[in-house]
Amino acid sequence: MEGLPKFKEREKALEDESSFEMFATRDIPVHTPSSVQHADKDREEPRNSNRLRRLSLEVPSPRIQGSMLRVFGTDRPRILAAALAIIFLFVLLPTRYSSQVQIGHLFTPPVVTPRQAAANKTLGFEKLLALSSKPSWRTRGLQAAANLTGLEFTIPTQPHNPEELVHAFEEIGVGSGATTPKHGSATAWVAHLDLLKYIIAAGFETAFIVEDDVDWDVRLKWQVQLVSDNIRNYTQVSENDTAPYGRDWDVLWLGHCGSAIDDWVAPGLTYADKTRIATKRYVSWSTKFLKENVPEGHRHIHISTMTVCSFGYGVTKQSAQKILSLLAQGADEAFDVALSHRCRSNELRCLVVNPQLMHHYEPPKDRGYVSPVDVGDGDGEAGNETDYESVKGTTLNIVKSARCRALFHDTCM
Repeated sequence: MEGLPKFKEREKALEDESSFEMFATRDIPVHTPSSVQHADKDREEPRNSNRLRRLSLEVPSPRIQGSMLRVFGTDRPRILAAALAIIFLFVLLPTRYSSQVQIGHLFTPPVVTPRQAAANKTLGFEKLLALSSKPSWRTRGLQAAANLTGLEFTIPTQPHNPEELVHAFEEIGVGSGATTPKHGSATAWVAHLDLLKYIIAAGFETAFIVEDDVDWDVRLKWQVQLVSDNIRNYTQVSENDTAPYGRDWDVLWLGHCGSAIDDWVAPGLTYADKTRIATKRYVSWSTKFLKENVPEGHRHIHISTMTVCSFGYGVTKQSAQKILSLLAQGADEAFDVALSHRCRSNELRCLVVNPQLMHHYEPPKDRGYVSPVDVGDGDGEAGNETDYESVKGTTLNIVKSARCRALFHDTCM
């Protein structure tokens, strides 16, 4: 019977050796640099030893190190449990990266809703374009406000129009009884026409045009999501049409200095927007229309019959051509007035949001500021523009100015 313990000990050693054999011969994917890879055919070493050396492990002979064999053998359940835990954590357990997708659809592009598109860096248009003649405090302030609110503007190079061309444009309609633009207004008008030509030549499906002194609320992206929801509702856009603002318009007028609300056209749509200015603080020739038609804390989408100032407006590829053809005829007071008249006559389909989402920023009047249009019209002389960047100005009707927040950490009202 003395041989029985030795027999048991030998049997145990064989079991441990079998466990080691199962672990060591398992195919383990190992990414080894090519400089340290070797071919087995050139070496006469045990297969198991070669596999472990690929793992950079120096393992002595299994017959000598029985204690190490027992570690591999008895820890196999723990190794399997750890492997299952890794699979659970990296494959099955949802993470912040996987929560938006389903297994089997990992490469399906996310669906962007119209209101989400309206809040992108170009407000849902193919391009945001700024009309500007040269770099100045206007463009630098525009860029600062854009950076603050996550917008991306393109400022195309404006062609130089000879004075003779501008004067010729001023003369269109003279003697016919039509109102004609003064020189500064004519210069700005021709610049708008040039930008419409740029849109047509570039082939943009949609574009939103702003003047370079424009300002908006820091919550603009939230505001335009409401515009998207309600314009789509107002124009009865199909759910299958993903255009952020639908397509049933030629001009989408978001930046202006006042718009009439008339009852001889189709009724508009009123929607809640807590970010709009209170009517008692609203400064415009059109304040009475808000008092009579739009409750506090609301905006109104309606057909434009008389809207003034072209601080910000959207166009499509088709409507840009229509606007260019109509307004190149001149013979009116200014670009915005001519545009409004074409809207009123139904030659253009124009929708306006009232009160506006955009207004222009003006440096302090006591620093001698006079707009380029007024200077061109003979209504004042330009001041020293270098003074305008260091002193806060004013943006009417915008509660939380993006320009003033970016430049002066303040509001502009």
